[in-house]
Amino acid sequence: MALERRTPDGAENVFGLLANGVRIDILRALWAAAPNPVAFSELRDRVGVEDSGTFNYHLDQLQPAFVTKEDGYRLSYAGRQAVGSVISGRFSAADAADVGPVPAGDCMHCGETTEATYDDGFFVVDCPACEQLVVKMSTPPIVVASTEPERLPSVVSKHVLTRTERLSRGFCTLCDGRVDATLAPESETATTFRPELDVRFTCRECGAEPRLNVAAVLFDHPAVVSFLHDAGVDLRETYVWEIQSLLDPEATVVDRDPPKLRLTFEIDGEALTVVVDGSASVVEYKRV
Repeated sequence: MALERRTPDGAENVFGLLANGVRIDILRALWAAAPNPVAFSELRDRVGVEDSGTFNYHLDQLQPAFVTKEDGYRLSYAGRQAVGSVISGRFSAADAADVGPVPAGDCMHCGETTEATYDDGFFVVDCPACEQLVVKMSTPPIVVASTEPERLPSVVSKHVLTRTERLSRGFCTLCDGRVDATLAPESETATTFRPELDVRFTCRECGAEPRLNVAAVLFDHPAVVSFLHDAGVDLRETYVWEIQSLLDPEATVVDRDPPKLRLTFEIDGEALTVVVDGSASVVEYKRV
């Protein structure tokens, strides 16, 4: 049974601590000074608060969750994460809404040129020729707004690889909590174009349930990496949505209880079979 999406304990207090301009400025000042500690008076000067009592109150509110004191003040791990969130939010989706359409490689369905756009927080690749949706992936606005339009497909492809790697290695892309992977071939809400290839990740902490094509879960498995390398395919230099044999493999249900799925990838006459279990973990593989 899937976990319900929930608000982490103490979240209201955390948001309350950061809902103040002076405190955000303190975090930014410590970020700029890192890794060096900053003395109280120097930090107050950097932030620009004249009243010592007022400044001390706001600084105390950030300790110990976001700021630590040892030979001066420094950001804690949570403080660094908070500043990162602030920076990544510099650009709203509106700043990148007009990006595209730009060419995004060959269509895996018909071979014609696809087009990429960014709209409402989603990077979308579709094919004008066959009218097929190739990929739709939520993408942070900062990734798009800081990238030249013509380089957008390449950068987002790498971002997709980064996100899939985090999930496949067991970490939530939202809260960094641990996730559990489950093959979900009979799901009514499958997000891949072939439901039998759907993998659901459930975060133990925040309850988020992102989904991936099971082939994407295998992107960094040694057997798959080696197979692609021998075929002259480097995912760092290739749009992931261009490799039809990787995202649209032959799939056979080996067992249903417990579930096992056999995938066969073919490139230029060479083939690799991979068997995954119910947690989308590789249990066997073979070149054929």
